[in-house]
Order: sequence, then structure tokens, then C-alpha cells
Amino acid sequence: MTETAATSTATTSASAQILTTLGAGSGLDVVSLARNLTDVSKIPKEAAIQEKITASTASVSGYALIAQEIGLLKTAFEALNDADEMALSSGYSSAAGSVGFTSVAGNAVAGSYDVTVSQLAQSQRMISDQYSSASSSLSASNFDISLSVGSTVFGTFNEVLSEADLRTAVAGGASISVTDGSGNSIAVTQAEINSAGGTSSGSETLAGYAAALQSKATASTAFEFNAAVNASAGVTFTQKTAGTGSIASAQGVVTAAASALTPVSGVAAKYNVTTTAAVTTTLVVGDSKNTLTVASASYTSIAEQVSAIQAGSGYENLLFTVAANSAGDGFEFSYKTAAAVTTAPTMTGSGDSHTVSSTVSGTTAINSPTITAINVSTATPAGVVSAINAANTGVTAVLLDTGTQGANYRIMLTGDTGSQGVFSLSSNPDLGFGDSGNTIRAAQDAVLNVNGLTVTRASNDISDVIDGATFTLSQTSTDAVRLNVSNDNSVLKTNLQSAVTAYNQFNQLLSDLTSSTLNEDLDYSGDLAREGSAVRYIKQQVFGALMDDSSTSSGSISALRDVGISVDKSGNLTFATATFDAAIENSYDDVVTMLSAGTSSQNLYDTNSKGLAQDVATLLEGLNDSTGIVATRKDNAEGYSEDFAAELVVLEARMEKVYQRYLTQFAAMDSMLEKIDGTKNYLTGQLESLANMYNSD
Repeated sequence: MTETAATSTATTSASAQILTTLGAGSGLDVVSLARNLTDVSKIPKEAAIQEKITASTASVSGYALIAQEIGLLKTAFEALNDADEMALSSGYSSAAGSVGFTSVAGNAVAGSYDVTVSQLAQSQRMISDQYSSASSSLSASNFDISLSVGSTVFGTFNEVLSEADLRTAVAGGASISVTDGSGNSIAVTQAEINSAGGTSSGSETLAGYAAALQSKATASTAFEFNAAVNASAGVTFTQKTAGTGSIASAQGVVTAAASALTPVSGVAAKYNVTTTAAVTTTLVVGDSKNTLTVASASYTSIAEQVSAIQAGSGYENLLFTVAANSAGDGFEFSYKTAAAVTTAPTMTGSGDSHTVSSTVSGTTAINSPTITAINVSTATPAGVVSAINAANTGVTAVLLDTGTQGANYRIMLTGDTGSQGVFSLSSNPDLGFGDSGNTIRAAQDAVLNVNGLTVTRASNDISDVIDGATFTLSQTSTDAVRLNVSNDNSVLKTNLQSAVTAYNQFNQLLSDLTSSTLNEDLDYSGDLAREGSAVRYIKQQVFGALMDDSSTSSGSISALRDVGISVDKSGNLTFATATFDAAIENSYDDVVTMLSAGTSSQNLYDTNSKGLAQDVATLLEGLNDSTGIVATRKDNAEGYSEDFAAELVVLEARMEKVYQRYLTQFAAMDSMLEKIDGTKNYLTGQLESLANMYNSD
């Protein structure tokens, strides 16, 4: 029952009264006697509880130290989980004013690069007619602008054809015809090939073949392709206009060496075979390796023939599939891969003529202009600028005050850099952008030569030529600019050494905390001597994570041992720099993969393999998490300490009551003694009076 304030005051007052009178009757120090009697019971119990508080407080301190050390160890391994930060790289330019580095990542490929810049990327720039003010009226009402952005890149097909195949195809004066997807054909004869190439019969060249084709292609305005010799033995057909196209080169019957056309985009080659619907003979279908024979039967349709071929023995081994063609007059042989096919499929039948042509079709336009209709709601120069900028087409507009007398305002348009940034604009009223002299700069790509290789880019900021490095072209150069990229792996070495040091500090801390021998130099020595099993579990978890093979082993690099980290007899880690140096020199990429999975975007909650460093960091995070063993043990110890402190308060209150009870009992005893003493004194007085009376008589 809780005492009220009045009760407490009364008790205190009563105690004070007792304390002031105690001993008056007996002469004894009964206050000390009551305190001593109370302490006999209180002190052992108080000491036991205090010992528990001390132990719990030590556990709290010990786990707090472990959590701190785990955090330091986690930081050390997080410094090893980013592929881009494994090494420091630097770039040097012999002429930074022409070609200079803007960034060099840690994973940049070391080496020297000679760069010559023949052309800088630049944006197209156009100006309008002149206007007297920004608010000059251009039209009585609003009007539309048609803005076309981007150039057209035409589709290209490569015909793989050796000169030997060419000579076979035209032997005996035969001609080769080429047909586009619209049915327009051009044909070149053996004589025309020799004439264009300056060769004699039997010595035909691809150059002569291409020249003869191009002469016919130029003369036929309807023919959709131009022709030229390609770099891989054959002829390149390039569409004159962008769009969906196809082309076929018919080089005779099946016995002739027909060659497939393979588009640059990698569409698998297709061949067309024309035949008749009614066939009564045996069909033989084959590629360069396999042959399939379909027995003689009465076929009344192309579909029946296709079904018979598809059901034939060995069909699955053919390099192509067979289906009815879209025209319904034959078969379509489609090769299963997109690689250039140099051998045409074969198809024969007794008494039947099967003509094979090589065909490929698909969308071949890489890019076409984007045309945007822009409404100018305010028909003024300022209104045009606002409307163009609001359209976000990549073309920006500004209104310039030229400072000249009279009509001194002009609109300037600027596109993106590179050839794909070309643009044109038309409108009614005509704003003059297409007038002669109003295009003040043409769009163009940057053209540079890197170690003998010609490279074109739409921007002057080049980030995909030297892996991991970006450099900027500032001006053209006739002399080569030397770019050097060098790597410094000392960062990775230092970070590994730091991780070793962090673990050894962690290991030493655990040993100190669980030691039964107190170290006078350490305030925390032995704080977790009673927590041996929990501390061993923590150590085993961390040690196992460090020593296990990486989840992203690569090549000869599987674990920390492969980069020079091992365990000595004391359980501490050691770092062998010679082993590290050899691993970096011979297997740098494998080291990076082992530690970081080759990524620079680590996510603690990503379930994918993240490399050993991040796996260790994730484990350490779990140990320190609110539900992890370290935090849980620390929280438990704090709870025990609070409980024991509360128990001590209860004991103090209970012992105070015992003390008060002793005081009360001693007060009653002292009062009784005082009364006994008074009676004694009274009787003594009476006896003395009687004696005196007797003696007086």
C-alpha cells in the first residue's frame, strides 16, 4: 500500500519522537542497535543485487564496443565493394587544349592513345528574316510551323560473293539480275562486268560487277538501290530512300552458286524457290551439309509439298526451315542464324525446274526525321521563339537584337550536335530560315582517328572509345595528341590492408571482453566473460564470411586468400603484398569481380550475388541490426540492469520498514524499562521514608 503524504509526515514525526526518547529509560544506544540489526539482513542482499547490476552494465558496455567495432569493419569492407573505386586512374594529354580528359574512372583501361581530330562535332544554326521588334506582327492570326529534326539513314544489304562465285555465275555469257522489293530489276551481263572492270572473260572482279550494277542503278530511277563493293568480299546495296525494302539477286538455277543477302541489322538470310503446285516427282532438299529426300507422290498444292518436306527424315538437321512463300508460288527457305550464308539451299526434282533466288526483307531504315507541328499562338518573333522552345524538339530558339538600324531583330535556331541534329523548318508565313545565307552553320559529326582507327561521334565529349575515360575535343589537330591512361592500384591495396587491420582489432576486442584475466589497462577487460557462447557465435559468423569463397568467384580468384590475406596462429589476419601484386598484375578483372561482382551500384537488400566485400558488409549489418544478436544481447542486458536497479529500490524500502519496526519495538521496551525504573525509585523512596521515620523514633 502506498503511503500518503500525511502518513509519511506522521511516520517521520513519530520516528523523530522515538529517536529523541530512545535510551532515556534504559541508557542503551538502541538507534545504532536497530540499524545494525537491519544491516545484518540488508547488506548481503544489497551486495548480491549490486553484483548483478555491475555484470549487466558490463555486458551493455561490452556489446556496445562490439557493435562499434563491427561498424568499423563494415565500413572497411564497403570500401571494397565498388568496382569503379578499386583503383585510381589518371589521364594525361600532350595537348589538353585540343584533346583533354574530363574524367577517368578507376576501371579505365591503361594505355597510350594517339588521337588526331579532323573535324569537331557542331550543331546546325539558322537565322530568320529581320524584324523591327520582338512584337512585330507576322500574321493576322496564329499559324503552324513544321519542324523536321534528324537525317535519314538508309538501309543496307550486303551480298557475300567471291569473285570465283561471280565468274561461275556469269560463265558462258549469262547475266545476273537484281530485283528490288517493288519488282524493279536491273541486269548485268558478263561483257558489261568486264567492260566496267577492265577485265577479260573469266577474270571478272567484284569491282567490275559493282560498277556495272551501279551504272544500271543510276540509269533506272525506279530502282531502289545503289551498289558498291563492300569490304568483306561482295557488293553492298544501299537504299536510295529510307523505308522498308528487300532485294533479290537471281544467279541462275539451283546448280548455280547463288549467294545470300545479309542485312547489316543481322536478319537471317531467306531464299525463295518458285515451283508449280502440282508435282509428281521426288523432291530433294539440301544445304551444304545435309540432304532430305521426299518420295514421289502426287502433290496438288504448295502446302502439301511443304508438309511433306517438314515431315521428312532429317528435316530438323537442315540449316534452314521451309514454309510456303507469301506469293503462293513456291517455298521460302529461312536460315536459322543471322550469319552471312554463302551457300544457297538446293532443291531438285526429276523433270521439274526450281528457280532459287536469294532474298532478305525487313525494316532497313535506321533513322528517319521526326516532324513536329508547332502552333504559334502569338504571331510575333517572340511568340515563335516561345512556341519552338515549348515543343522540346531538341532545337532551341533565341531572339537576337543585332543592334543594326531599323529591322534589327532575328530569330536564331540551334540544334543538337552531330549529323542527326540536322533540322529544317517551314511555315506560312515564310520566316526566311530556308533562304540562302541564313544557314550560318551546318550540323556535323566529330571525326577523329584513334591509333589508326577512324571514329565518328555526334558529340565532342567522347566516352566510349577509351573504357572508363571521357575526353573532350576542343579543336582540330594535324599532329597526333598523345593520351595516356595510367592506373594506381594502391587504393585497393590500402583498403585491403585497412580491412585486415579492422578485423584484427575486432578479434582482439572479443578476446579481451571474454578474458577471465583482468587487464588493468583496459576498463572493459572481461566484461563479457560470462557471454562466451554468444561472443563465439559472433566471431564464427564474421570469420566464416571473410574466409568463404566469394559468391562471384572469377577465374583463378575465388577468395581473400587469393589476394594475399591469410590467418596466423593467433587467429589474426595477415596480408602478403607479393601475392596481392601478382593477382593484380595477372588477374585484375577477376579480383574486382570477386570483391564487387564487377558492379558499382551495391544494394544491401538486393538478392543477387554482390561479391565478397558486399556479402561481408551485409552480414555485419545483420549482426548490428535491431534484431541481430549484438543489439538483442545489449538490449537484454540493459533490461536486466533496470530490473536489478528496481529490485534494489524495493529492498531499500523493505529494509527501511524493518528498521522502523526495530525502533518501535525498542521504544516500547525503553518505555517499559522507564516505568519499571520509576516504580523502583518510588518504592525506594517509600522505604527510605519508613526508615527515616523509624530512625527518628
